[in-house]
Amino acid sequence: MTFSGKSENIYFATKGVIITLMMVFLFLQTNTHSETSIIIKSSLVYLVLNLILYWIMTKKQVRWQNIIFALSFWDGLFIFFIMKFGGDSDSQLFVALYFLIALTSIYLPTWKVILTASFFSACLIAGDNIAAGNNSILNISARTAYIWLTAGIGSILSYSMNLSQKKLLKTLDTLNERTWELESSQSMLKNLYETTRALSSILDFEQLLKEILIIAEDLLNVNRCTVLLSKINRDNLFVYAELNNTKKSFYDPPIPISDFRSADIEKSSFKSSQIQTGVFYVNEAQMLELPLISHGKVIGLIQLQSMNKDGFTGKERKNFNVFANATAVAIDNAWLHREMQELIIIDELTGLYNYRYFRNKLSEEIRRADRYHQNLSLLMVDCDHFKKINDSQGHETGNVILKEITDIIRYSVRDVDIVARYGGEEFMVILPQTDVESTLVIAERIRVQIEESYFTNSQGQRDLRITVSIGAAIFPDGLKSSSELLKKVDKALYIAKNNGRNQVSTVPPAKMGKTRKIMQ
Repeated sequence: MTFSGKSENIYFATKGVIITLMMVFLFLQTNTHSETSIIIKSSLVYLVLNLILYWIMTKKQVRWQNIIFALSFWDGLFIFFIMKFGGDSDSQLFVALYFLIALTSIYLPTWKVILTASFFSACLIAGDNIAAGNNSILNISARTAYIWLTAGIGSILSYSMNLSQKKLLKTLDTLNERTWELESSQSMLKNLYETTRALSSILDFEQLLKEILIIAEDLLNVNRCTVLLSKINRDNLFVYAELNNTKKSFYDPPIPISDFRSADIEKSSFKSSQIQTGVFYVNEAQMLELPLISHGKVIGLIQLQSMNKDGFTGKERKNFNVFANATAVAIDNAWLHREMQELIIIDELTGLYNYRYFRNKLSEEIRRADRYHQNLSLLMVDCDHFKKINDSQGHETGNVILKEITDIIRYSVRDVDIVARYGGEEFMVILPQTDVESTLVIAERIRVQIEESYFTNSQGQRDLRITVSIGAAIFPDGLKSSSELLKKVDKALYIAKNNGRNQVSTVPPAKMGKTRKIMQ
């Protein structure tokens, strides 16, 4: 049986009470000084022995049960001595054996109780005077039987106490485990709630995708996390981001699921109206698939792979649902923010950057070029006689031509170049890190492509021809600001128009060379 230090003290206190009562009983029956002296001396020896063993017990040098077992033999010898001293079979001190065996049987295992009961029986028999006749034999037999009966009752009681104690400890362990799980779950939900709530404040879409994968890795503890969205086409999924064993990948442009080569992506068809939460297995690993629903619309799904071989628990699924719901709302907000930003900086007719964005971007690129001592070129493209086209063909035809010119300019420049609609029929092209020769090549390519193209009228007939004049300027070339660069490129365009249009011009004596006129 397992006992704390308080139970050990209870054992010695109870035993002390029993011994004290024995001593009082003996003192009351002694008549001579010599008998009293013997009692005091024997009691002191017995007391010192108990104190020594108690001290050893407090120092944890010997197992607690071993000390009780050793003391039980000293108890038997002491009772044997006292019984001999008190008058053999006439002594009533044998009753102490019942109390001691009962006390000992509670603290010792069964086999040690049997040994102790056998020793106590031997002490009782040796301490009694069996020569008194049959009556004495019957008394000793009865007393011995009482010793074993008491030992048995004590052992049964001890067993019941042990069993109850184990059940109680098991119940407490279960309760502690459930309490810990509840506290962990509450802490997890709190962290998840606070973290996912912060997602809604991230309006940059790329940064939002990074944060989603970080939460999946650090907070949800998953091996895999794949974000699939249906923004481009409502009937198909596109992979935007993926976590693969701590490696994070982002795809721009997003990859259609049919073209995605990851072995861990379910390549089933996607219908936003039918998508549901599901579990499937890839390479014997359990994957949980959750829909991303915002404002009642399914915008995609998120796939998670458990780090646990046994799969996801019910609590984990609840946490993942919270995460999926917050992720869907955050993604929808980021998309909405992007669309609003595009409305602010994008020209509605051509889809190019507008004047506001162009001025900010030009200043930014000039600062970068100045910091890293790089060249920056600027082209101003203006449609020749565009007013006549509007007057003769109508503004609808003019709008169609502007859209088609936009496509030609985009096709003729590099991905790093910035194309903007400056106003009316004028376009601006920012060419970062571009020298004089490359600038003239790009400008001439735009001019030639437009000159050789046929444009569509409002009736859908592609039979119109148009030319453009282009002014070119380079930074720094003695310039210090975006305003000075704009004035210079505007002056170059003015030169091109005055010299007959349909040409690329610069401001002499700039380093970009002489005015260039295209021969018809």
